Amino acid sequence: MHKHLITPDAKHRTYRGRYRVGENPKVHEVTLHTTVKEVAAKLLTEIHEDAQRESVGLIPAAFTRKAKRRPLTELFEEYLVHLRKNDRSEDYVRIIKLRFLALAKGCRWSCMADVTTRSFLDWRNARNEYQARTLNNFHEAARAFFNWVDRTYEIPNPLKRVERLSVPVKYPQGPRAFTEDELGKLYAVAKPKRRFLYRLWAFTGLRRKEAKRLCWGDVHLDESPGLFLRPEATKARRADWLPILSVLVPELRVARPDNWKANMLVFPRGVADVDTLHRDMIKAAIPLEDNLGRPAGIHTFRRTFITLLQRAGVHSRVIMQLARHKSLRLTDWTYTDTTKLPLEEGIETLATIAAHTASPRSSPLKFGQNGFSLSKAVPCEKSDAEDSFPEVVETKDDCLALEHAVQSSPNLELVPGVGVEPTHLLDTGF
Repeated sequence: MHKHLITPDAKHRTYRGRYRVGENPKVHEVTLHTTVKEVAAKLLTEIHEDAQRESVGLIPAAFTRKAKRRPLTELFEEYLVHLRKNDRSEDYVRIIKLRFLALAKGCRWSCMADVTTRSFLDWRNARNEYQARTLNNFHEAARAFFNWVDRTYEIPNPLKRVERLSVPVKYPQGPRAFTEDELGKLYAVAKPKRRFLYRLWAFTGLRRKEAKRLCWGDVHLDESPGLFLRPEATKARRADWLPILSVLVPELRVARPDNWKANMLVFPRGVADVDTLHRDMIKAAIPLEDNLGRPAGIHTFRRTFITLLQRAGVHSRVIMQLARHKSLRLTDWTYTDTTKLPLEEGIETLATIAAHTASPRSSPLKFGQNGFSLSKAVPCEKSDAEDSFPEVVETKDDCLALEHAVQSSPNLELVPGVGVEPTHLLDTGF
């Protein structure tokens, strides 16, 4: 028998059921949570029929069907636990949570059965207050969550076929970097502590939060000066070693207190924000936007660091390592201000090659120089005028002289084109 009921007893006060699927000898036992025999029989029949349909692939697995009915917030909390176990920062988890919960509320998703491509597209099309990049961020947060649900509960991602919006390039010339003159003006107006911070940003490429979390125990000034960046203090959550410019070592020695400890922050009162930087730029008469409309911010120092290395001719792989990037394209395109690169000097490096490879006076091919000789040319007498023809025609005056020679020569006559066609074609009458 493939299924039967088990009556309640002293240990189990409700009906239970046992069943097998097909020829599989495995016996499944389920609790039916009822004391009514007719209700228990119906429930067991439904469970048994679902198990049979599941075994032949007519319906999804039981845990998948159950996950579809669970509240979406419960599944999302499981996903956040997964992110934390994979060493995602709390800032990242917080941003992902805010984006997805706002999206789920706007689309009225309460469980996975409610999530459809149409509901997301309707929400996205109605959001006129958001730019394309922001809408793509919402899409990315939802897509990553639904991919996890697909891997965990075998529920296909409803947004798998939704395409990202095209983001227009706001600044065609790429990112902005400070010039050397602008850096000098900024140092001149900034207070000493901020001047030291600006120089550290410009010549180490540290991010704002990395500088904020930098401790004196991370600063090594003895044999090989450098910064040891702890995993918890970096954006990528990995440890890195960053050499320090030799001229910055004395400044760091002066800034370090005598009674310093390893866990003491280098900037205990925090680091400057973008508003403070803009006030210093206005005081130094540095425009907040350049002539291409590109604004300046804290990250401009990091782009300045990379651009200065590019101008100095440092190898791209070395710059990529100093910037602590995983992609060379990120270093060369996203973080390099191409308007500050020595383009004129670069093109002038080809001047010597161009001078040595100047094109010689071109001459037309003479008869037979193409490597094919179908038949012999008919010999004819050479006239005196023919001897006076120049071998090479280079200028307009040469062309006029040649035209005059052809028109004025009395001995020139046209010769029939015998011998310029293949002989086997002449024999056949073509």
